Amino acid sequence: MYVAVDDTDSMDNMCTTYIISEIMSRSKYDIIGNPELVRLNPNISYKTRGNGALNINLGKGQGKKNIIGKIDNKYIYSYEKLAEEPDENDLMDFIYGIVNDYYVKTDIKTNPGIVISKNRFNEDLYYRALEEDISIDFIENYLKDRAIYKKIKTGHGIIGSAASLAWNRRRVTYELLDYKYPHYGYINKNVKMEIAKIPEKYNTTFNNIDINNNYPAVFPKPKTPVIFGIRGTNDNDLINAYNEIKNNYNLNDERYVIYKTNQGTDDHIINDPEFLSDLSSYAITGVISSYPYTIQGGHHFINMEYKNVNLKLSAFEPTKEFRKIIDLLIPGDIVRAYGSYVYNTLKLEKLMVISVSKLFKKEAPICTVCHVKTKNKGNMDYRCPVCKIRYKNPNIYEVKRKIKPGYYEVPVIARRHLSMPVELSSYFGEFNDLYKWNSMYR
Repeated sequence: MYVAVDDTDSMDNMCTTYIISEIMSRSKYDIIGNPELVRLNPNISYKTRGNGALNINLGKGQGKKNIIGKIDNKYIYSYEKLAEEPDENDLMDFIYGIVNDYYVKTDIKTNPGIVISKNRFNEDLYYRALEEDISIDFIENYLKDRAIYKKIKTGHGIIGSAASLAWNRRRVTYELLDYKYPHYGYINKNVKMEIAKIPEKYNTTFNNIDINNNYPAVFPKPKTPVIFGIRGTNDNDLINAYNEIKNNYNLNDERYVIYKTNQGTDDHIINDPEFLSDLSSYAITGVISSYPYTIQGGHHFINMEYKNVNLKLSAFEPTKEFRKIIDLLIPGDIVRAYGSYVYNTLKLEKLMVISVSKLFKKEAPICTVCHVKTKNKGNMDYRCPVCKIRYKNPNIYEVKRKIKPGYYEVPVIARRHLSMPVELSSYFGEFNDLYKWNSMYR
């Protein structure tokens, strides 16, 4: 029986993943497979932090067992298959009791929702939740005769809960989350950086640390029960990295859980649509149509032509050194841009430069008699300052560009949960090689 929970946290308190870990800790039921952490539309304005919904499959299990966590020094196992379903009403009472114990009651924006279903839902709902702002009325109508659900306060969380059960799990990564309730407390920044380097040793992990910006990405910013989280494509490597951290730093944690996730998969990206809509995220190929410009606050922009539409590409201040890439582009460059779209602006997550234009500059010619540079008097009139000979044409030469075809992405400090790092492209086979794109557009 699938149980899904969402919207139990606030901007600076709690984490819905901890509620799932508490369900695992208290449950009389077996766990089937990994619990799932499903990130949804990153552009929704009322999200708390990472817009993630959670689900877990409970019942009587059978088949192979795998380690999916450790609570109070006791390993937690999941079963390969479901042998027997629990009673859904008894299960709802159990889940509601835990959610009611832990959700952030003091925040008016926290509106938990619980969904329980024997079956997963059609993937169309998952993609709608990545691309749109779905209403509670739509979800309540959708769940009718499909599942039972419970709303707390407005119950807005039933939207994410239902959508998490529609995740198709075609592209999968994992995250190991380590906990201490209600929160761990202060850890020195230098120690955090040292800890964040440990999972970096494993070539299956990603988004651990940003050395250039002194940012230990495995540690969350707010005070939540999560001490750190390690993301990767191999769950065994996550356990090995956790053990190395635990052995070297003696963190007084209470539990960890490994979640199956859609993080780093680009599932939110729509490829080359006919029309662009606000709140969706796209990968689109077009021609740069302006020179870059910067506005107050350190936000960098450049224009691009896509299917006869002129739109802005943006690299906001939090993208740090990535902004320099925007500054190196010129009209005529062909790029494939990835990001979220709002108000005719694509907020860049990464960029593939397919081809670069030739850049030419002109300068005053050298006098052939005196061998000194002439002076520009305007209207194509260049005069030697010594012998006063006139020249009509400037010297034109090609400038070597400081950017070349390739993939460029925002640094780890600015990456969204769903955005696929370039280092995962070969794992998922997602990004087409540059030779193909050059052949199409040269």
